[in-house]
Parts: sequence; C-alpha cells; structure tokens
Amino acid sequence: MTDSALPVTEQAVSRFVTNYLESLGATIHKDEQRWTISMPANPVTELSFDDTVVNLVADPAEVDDDTLSLAPGSDLFERIVDDAVNREALGSVTLTGDNIEFDSPNWVASDSVEVTNQQFTPYYDRHALCVLFHIGVETVSEYQREMIMPGAVDLTDHEQRPQLAHSYLELTEQSGSALSGGSCEPSDSELTEAITACREMVITKLDPEIQEIREKATRTATAEIEEYRQYLQQRQKELKNEKQKLAERIDELSKATESTSERTERLKRLRKRKQLRSDLTDLRDELDDVRDSLDQGMPKKRTAVRDRHALTVRVRPVTSTVITYERGDMEFSIQADSRSATLTCDYAVGIGTLSQPTCKQCGTALNMKNLAVISSSVVTGQQCCGE
Repeated sequence: MTDSALPVTEQAVSRFVTNYLESLGATIHKDEQRWTISMPANPVTELSFDDTVVNLVADPAEVDDDTLSLAPGSDLFERIVDDAVNREALGSVTLTGDNIEFDSPNWVASDSVEVTNQQFTPYYDRHALCVLFHIGVETVSEYQREMIMPGAVDLTDHEQRPQLAHSYLELTEQSGSALSGGSCEPSDSELTEAITACREMVITKLDPEIQEIREKATRTATAEIEEYRQYLQQRQKELKNEKQKLAERIDELSKATESTSERTERLKRLRKRKQLRSDLTDLRDELDDVRDSLDQGMPKKRTAVRDRHALTVRVRPVTSTVITYERGDMEFSIQADSRSATLTCDYAVGIGTLSQPTCKQCGTALNMKNLAVISSSVVTGQQCCGE
C-alpha cells in the first residue's frame, strides 16, 4: 500500500468520522467503543443524530442487527462519506511555526555533531489545498480495497505537497479544533483546478497498487477461463463416449425390432428407439455447442469472466481544506565539541526544508550518506570533503 494511504480500518473510521462530525458542530461522547452522538439544532447536514448510540467496530458483523454499527463498509459510515461528498464542505486552517515541533535534520549524526538550536523566521504565507479522498477499488465479484488517502497541492502553481497533507492530518488528530482558521478564499475555478490536481496526485500514487490488484484479477480470470476450458474438453470427451454408446444402443434396438414379430413388443421398441434418437440429437447439439465454444475460444465465457473481474476505481473527495502555511528561513545552529557553525535553509511549516543544504566547500548535498561536519567554522560534508 502507498505510504500516504490509510486503509479504512476501525482507527481510520474513528479519525475521519470524529473530525467530520465535529466540523458540523456535533458532540461525541466516547465510552471506549460506544459513542453517543448529537447534532446541534438546525444542523447543516441531513445526517440525524439525537443522543444516538453507535458502536465502533472493525466489522459490522460483530454487532447485532438491531445495533447501529460504525465500521469500515457499514451503512452508517457510507452515509457519512456520502454526506461529506455531497456537501463539498471547504475548511481552512493556518499552520505557523508554533504548530510544528521541528525535527532534527537527517544530515546530522547525534554522536559527533548535534543541533543546539533551530530558529525559524517566517517571511510570507503560502496557500495549499488538502483534499481527503475516499477510494474504493472493487470488482463485480469482490470488494478489493477501501482506503482514505490525502492529497495536497499549492493553490498557485499546483506543486504537490504530500508532506503538508501528512502534517495537517497529524495535527488535526492531535489538536482537533485547536488549529486557527485561515483567511484564504479561493474562487470556484481555483478550487476545481486544485481538486483535480489533488485527484491526479493520489491516482498517480495509487497506480502501482491498482496495477497489482488488476494483475491479480487478470490472473484469477485467466485461471477461471482455463478451468472452464478443461471442463469443456472433459465434457466433449464424455459426450463423444455417450454419443457412441447411444448410437450402438439404437443399432441394437433397430435389429431387435426387425426380428420381433409380436406387434405390442415391436411398437414398444419403436417408441424406445424414437426416444433414443431424440436423445442422440440432443447429445449431438450439445457436442456441437461444446466444440464450437472450444474452436472459437469460448468468447461468451471470456467476456463474462473478464466483466466479473474488471476493476472499478472510485475516487471521491470527502473533505477539502485550504491550508495557509508560513514560509521563510530555518537557521540550524550545530556544534561538534568546541566547534560551532550555522546553516540556513529555505523552510515551509508542515513541509520541512525546501532545499537540501550543501557542503560550503564543494556544494555537494548534505544527507544521511554525506553527514555534516564542522571545519574552520563552516559546515562541510563528511564524505565529500572530510573533517
């Protein structure tokens, strides 16, 4: 599964439903897996909850028929997803340096060089759109996969911002409604273009998994067709044997009829021969059908099997959020024994460094393989320039 895709598990259902219903003003009292949900007066949704008790479970089959379950694939979960899709609600949040815990960069080895301080200086705001998609991959015969997958792009140039989507979802889960709202209001055309770009982003990321599922479905269909071909071949052999035996019985009956002079017995054998000849005609017709199907490559069966295993991929946006995030400079103060130096990188809140820092001597990028060291009060690469 792609790293940014969340399988529709109990945890994913809990996260999505909580965030969505609370955005509509609902109150949710949780007692472990037992939830009591209420909507405010004059709700902005057709969903109806009035101290409604639901049970969060992994499988709808785990609860009794008269108990309302909230689970992957349950009727209630699908209703909430459909409501989110139909409402096309647009939220907005602002991410600042105060919202983010800055991680140590991967180009610093804690055993030799450490980051003593990180100072972010914001210069301006940028705006992105984060869209949460409900994705269903299914065939006629089987529901293959269901997942929730985020996509985020910059509103101005549609540059993909996958890390921003990940950061936003993590902050939403940790902070709930504590994030401050944003002020950016994109036009309908900007919103449509950004949603389309997000959709293309998640479809591209999902494509390897779709191809894997499609190949599996193709293998299953091929195996089913081969099994049917073998069945027809066996049936053809059986019909030939039955036809030969039946023809021999008719010949024997004809000879016996000719040698019989008693009228009643003769009429009885003639009626029997007529029935056997009718059975023989049916056998020949069935044998012709089997032979034609084999000769022509079993077109009807192939079509039916391939239709049954054909994939349908549904990608539906369920929530959209405009994210205003700060961009500026991040200054890293690093130290190694008594030596110290500073290094500045372009930085965006929720995304991280936008440009890879480089060795001050040769310009080679610093990373996990080329760790930072301090030489003459400047930062150099351990692999490219040594200490």
